[in-house]
Amino acid sequence: MFGGVTHLNIDTKNRIAVPARYRDVLLNEHANHITITLESAQCLLLYPEQTWLTVREKIQNLPTQAHPLVKSYQRLVLGYAETVEIDKSGRILLPSSLKKLVQLEKDIILVGLGNRFELWDQQKWHAETEKALQASQDDLAALLSGL
Repeated sequence: MFGGVTHLNIDTKNRIAVPARYRDVLLNEHANHITITLESAQCLLLYPEQTWLTVREKIQNLPTQAHPLVKSYQRLVLGYAETVEIDKSGRILLPSSLKKLVQLEKDIILVGLGNRFELWDQQKWHAETEKALQASQDDLAALLSGL
């Protein structure tokens, strides 16, 4: 699946080049479609289309009566989801509305997380990395004790 941290640039037409190490998998196994959505003000989520269909169904079926935040989460993730195609040059077009919401500038970071990617502004990513490096090892060990 997808892993690693890749530094990318957004071109003047709001496109990013999909790294070659992911391109073949996305083109051959996922019909060259990626769904981009918003989960927070920090970053965008990018899912291969088939993976997105499964995730979308799970989010749609969340019990909205349990808490008002669940409905807000559904609106955010499902409402902003846009499926884009990888072009012949291996690029995807970032929807300008999503780019603006998470304040992506030219220098961005693509983070592979198994079945999906996160797309971060470079400065926000560096801050997030520093925060993670400063986390208490004892707290982390307690949270991951079941692994």
